[in-house]
Amino acid sequence: MKVTFIGHAAILIETKGLRILSDPWWEGPCFGTQWWVYPRADTASLGDAPLDYVYISHGHHDHLHLGTLRRLKVKKILVSNTLDVGAFLRDQGYEVWQIGADEEVDLDAGVRARLMPTCNDDTILCVDDGEASCLNLNDAVHAAPAAVQETALATLKTLYPDPTYVFSGYGIASHFPACYVIPGADRVATAARRQAHFNRQWVKIMAHLQPRFAFPFAADVGFLDDDLIWSNEPVHNSERPTEVFAAMHPEARTQAIDIAPGFAIKDERIIADKRFKLVDLAAFKQDFAEEYKVANRISKIPSGGIAALAELVKKNVALCRDYLAEFDGDYKALLRLRDAGEAIALEKRGRDISVRLVDAQSAGFDIVFTTRFSYLRRALSEQYGGEVLYVGSGCIIEYKNPAMVAKNLHRELLALLRHRVTPPASRFGDQPQWLFKAKTGVKKLLGKTEPDLYDLKTWFVGL
Repeated sequence: MKVTFIGHAAILIETKGLRILSDPWWEGPCFGTQWWVYPRADTASLGDAPLDYVYISHGHHDHLHLGTLRRLKVKKILVSNTLDVGAFLRDQGYEVWQIGADEEVDLDAGVRARLMPTCNDDTILCVDDGEASCLNLNDAVHAAPAAVQETALATLKTLYPDPTYVFSGYGIASHFPACYVIPGADRVATAARRQAHFNRQWVKIMAHLQPRFAFPFAADVGFLDDDLIWSNEPVHNSERPTEVFAAMHPEARTQAIDIAPGFAIKDERIIADKRFKLVDLAAFKQDFAEEYKVANRISKIPSGGIAALAELVKKNVALCRDYLAEFDGDYKALLRLRDAGEAIALEKRGRDISVRLVDAQSAGFDIVFTTRFSYLRRALSEQYGGEVLYVGSGCIIEYKNPAMVAKNLHRELLALLRHRVTPPASRFGDQPQWLFKAKTGVKKLLGKTEPDLYDLKTWFVGL
């Protein structure tokens, strides 16, 4: 078995005459113009021969990227039948093999494969040729709740007690925390703290599975937007997951290797030794000079466009009124669009929430949400449009009133600024607020709550 790292979440498995490529993305950006593959993908090993299979782990744009997929010669696409992307890919003209959660299938020549769902529409690919195995965990385990992690790792260890190669992600597709501006907070230290958490999740996974070779991947992303470019260095350079693994498990038999695009290993022997290099921001901007221009180009807003967005926001307010009314207190929020003279103001007073157009430079707001016109329009009008804001990093959320930080006021905007056809459920479930809060408090005291990955006080250094 030969495995080559192409870039980001794309790896090429070659065994017994079969070629299996995972999650190809390298042609242009994704999530608007926010994410760019960095370091650049190394596609030399793909050649011109058709790919027997392309595995799509889930529907996020950095894993299902049509701009890249259309440039490949693909015989068949593998997806889990638990995902809703199969019909979409068939509509694009691809032959799709949807594999059940409990199935092990023969790809050909005795090469067996499983697609295991975890949560949030993520899946794992397991390939076994009888002599070696490769487990591609991508985003499916390291960011999952503890119970999901434990079940997935126990299942994998039972099915593959001696895995040869394990690839796992070590970042998270999210606007949090880089997109937040908070008075007194240290954004660099916060980004490093957040990354340290996921580095240790990667280490936990590898320590449990004990593969012969462990590889961090699926986090090769660079940000070129002027508001976010600072984050590249603390996210990638503060510490590396392989360094943490070596420090925590010095006696492990596992070889943890910090790979770069073009790395290749065959029959447990490294045949192309490409290693990760720390990000140099100046060199990054120079190498991606043209992409930098694209990432910071703002399109002209059509006449009447902001007023039309305000009407969409009003519709969402009407749908979400009961949910928004549950927030303890009043607030003023400003939705500001890049290079626009007008903005959308939201004001909550009790159960009443008003929406109106104001001057973009207006002051006196508790929180300011800045994005592009095209991103907000997509978020409000398309089923998965909110991903461009929150899975990607398509907004900047600035707290003007520090008193609102403890209340996580931004969560009200995240609930409101997305495509909705039905009202959100109560944040307290089907019980009174006092009972919900009492139960939550008891769980915290007993240590039975999951860590809140999006709580400002938990993550931001300096608050």
